[in-house]
Amino acid sequence: MLHKCANPSCTVPFRSLREGKLFLAETLPSDASGVFDGNRRKHRRREHFWLCDSCSSHFTLRFDTTHGMLTVPLSERASPRFLTSAAVNA
Repeated sequence: MLHKCANPSCTVPFRSLREGKLFLAETLPSDASGVFDGNRRKHRRREHFWLCDSCSSHFTLRFDTTHGMLTVPLSERASPRFLTSAAVNA
């Protein structure tokens, strides 16, 4: 469930789909063993992330297989910010 903006630096709580921007990401399970289907393929999880109005005007989200979900500036001048597992599960 969404609790707050996906930007780790932002504390705006999620209240409505009418505000901000919603993202759907397919991610692999976080456990080392993984979850396989009958064909030995890993199941992907679908997770929703949300950026508030203010953050969505400056950032977008990108999933990185090594680092997880990243907040990526729309302006290429700034560096990406990592979402911590605590921010994802909060």
